[in-house]
Amino acid sequence: MPPRDWCVTESAKVSALLETRGDTTGEVLFGAGFGPSGLPHIGTLCEVVRTSFVQRTFAETTGRPTRLVLVSDDVDALRTVPDGFPNRELLTRHLGLPLHRVPDPFEQDESLSSGINARLRRVLDTFEVEYDLVCSSAAYASGKYNDTIRELLTDLAGCNELVGASVGPVRRGSYSILMPVSAYTGRVIEHTRVLSVDPVVGSLTYEIPADVIIQRPGLDYGVEPQEYYAGEPIGEPITVSALGGACKLQWKADWAMRLLARGVAYEMHGEDLAASAQVVRRIFARLRREPPVLFGYGLFTDERGHKISKSRGNGFSLTEAQDYLTREALRLLLYRKPRRPRRFAPALAARINDAVRHELRRAADPERGAGARVRLHRIGAGTAACGPGFGKLVRVLDACAPVDFAAAVEFARRYFAEVDHELLVKAWNFHDARRPLAPAPGTADRPAIARPANAAPPTDRPREATPTAPRPRDAAPLPWLPTPAHTALLQRVAEVIELAPPAELAIRLRLLLTVSPLGKPAACRTLYLALLGRPHGPRLATWIRITGPKRTLRLLRETLARTEQGGSP
Repeated sequence: MPPRDWCVTESAKVSALLETRGDTTGEVLFGAGFGPSGLPHIGTLCEVVRTSFVQRTFAETTGRPTRLVLVSDDVDALRTVPDGFPNRELLTRHLGLPLHRVPDPFEQDESLSSGINARLRRVLDTFEVEYDLVCSSAAYASGKYNDTIRELLTDLAGCNELVGASVGPVRRGSYSILMPVSAYTGRVIEHTRVLSVDPVVGSLTYEIPADVIIQRPGLDYGVEPQEYYAGEPIGEPITVSALGGACKLQWKADWAMRLLARGVAYEMHGEDLAASAQVVRRIFARLRREPPVLFGYGLFTDERGHKISKSRGNGFSLTEAQDYLTREALRLLLYRKPRRPRRFAPALAARINDAVRHELRRAADPERGAGARVRLHRIGAGTAACGPGFGKLVRVLDACAPVDFAAAVEFARRYFAEVDHELLVKAWNFHDARRPLAPAPGTADRPAIARPANAAPPTDRPREATPTAPRPRDAAPLPWLPTPAHTALLQRVAEVIELAPPAELAIRLRLLLTVSPLGKPAACRTLYLALLGRPHGPRLATWIRITGPKRTLRLLRETLARTEQGGSP
């Protein structure tokens, strides 16, 4: 019996759909979409990567050409300022504008949406996913969606009723799936009353009703239209074109419209959008079209079980994921049991990384390894593991406390005959992030890299795709208050390390700690705190030999310099 493979099941659904549509030749489109209003997160990544799994399976099974189209809804309005963004006043002044007309708060791109698109591209490029990124603003303006919008105009009242049934009764009073982009303020007008439509011309006449109360998320009170839409004519009829980007569709209708206009055969969505996916199917049924295969996947949650959201910026960020997880580990996480909700937190890095090694061991079994071999094929993993796993590397680094990445390499070589360099980088980043109190060395021994764009705080400069580069460590205050006796000991240790011949260093250091007025246990504790930022550690002579006398001296002198400045608890 062949192993179960959900990608094969989904691929068969696509084939059945195409047969029903009578589509037997030509390119098959797979779709994905996202809103570029916040930093990309694991949900955006998983929708694209998981869809690519099905796309490749379909191509292997049928031999038909395929294409993955990723749509960035940059015509959507900026409704809230995402947590953690810089220049919040700037963004607040542009609330209500389409995202492609909102300035980039990071001051790196021409707009907020283009900056978010660029960040997502950098992440996806490390996963070697082939896709076409399309901006809704360009698609609307080019007339790509005009024919489909005309279809909706012919039955606008019915479509409004269908989609409006999914919103609350108060919202229905000013609800329309067509939202004009104001010629007065440039805002997306979300609260309108449709007066008439002309499907032939493709025009819409509407008014912003004066007799409704606008309720917005995060506000404890309703807002009058005159206040919310300052600068707009309230209660007056306005005629605009519904085509060419002069209007945009409400997101549920927009979702159905772009799937219909492009002829998409397959797309994924989070389980929180299951009801919205049903609305999309009903729109297709109303227009007498066969809807695409829509696959609902389980959500990723943070440590507290809350949905990971780009507006809140919670959970395991993609920056941390790239820092701690290998490409194969992330792809395996996304492949396995996609309908199951998953917690996604830095504390799970060892389990996620080492899952690939477990699959490699299973795949080596000729009788029981068929399922593992399929999974490894789907994620594009190799066939053999190199050296120790992530969990073992982290345990060694925690025990040895290397002062920088170069020392981490030396410690790893001491304990293991062979080490996967990329995995060691991930283990170092994970180990280093959990030691905030360790005093930092200078930058001379650090590999040169740039910080990621979506790291916290998100004002950092963007990082190009460098999956094998460890991140730098930031300086930290002293973890204890040294006394004059502690300072004298550290000065004496520095003299011994600087002057003692390498062959005598261990003997002289042991003698110095033994005869210290502090007593050997307290003297060792002082030295560990100065070097490692913690009261215990590995054998000091071995640690100094692998770390190197020069780097050790620099650490001691930096600690002594901070001691002279008064230290910090």
